[in-house]
Amino acid sequence: MKNHWLFWGFWILVNALASFVWGSMLLNPIFSAFAGMFLGIIVFILIYGSIDAYLLKQGYTQLHNALRRSVFIKAGLQFMNLFLIFGWPIAPEIWAGIISVGITDDHLGINQNHHPFFFALLNTLFTGAILSLLVAVLTAVIFAIRVELRKNNLTRN
Repeated sequence: MKNHWLFWGFWILVNALASFVWGSMLLNPIFSAFAGMFLGIIVFILIYGSIDAYLLKQGYTQLHNALRRSVFIKAGLQFMNLFLIFGWPIAPEIWAGIISVGITDDHLGINQNHHPFFFALLNTLFTGAILSLLVAVLTAVIFAIRVELRKNNLTRN
């Protein structure tokens, strides 16, 4: 199980890299803001690790494999941040971050000047939740394709 948690710790950190960089540039560079982001990342390590452990325990290996593949794909999507060079803000992290700042600042009234820890924590959690929806869609698509391919292989044999 140790490798399981190392796997999720590593890949959640990789997937949070672009958002962490954006957050670092936009937040007040104080310890409490970084602590809020870090705590939010820890929450997602625990969530993904627990979901994956459940899938493995229940014997849902195809779903487990689809989840892991979708996390790899999501990590690769961070390269879309390079399109900003051309003025194209198409990276999922940018849009998820914009939405989460809107929720935290505009709707909840928690801003980074008065509550840097909670602002960073909530933004990390909201951004992660939005990006997790992307991972869920990728997982569903990968799983559906694998099931369909397996069905086709069984009907041929």
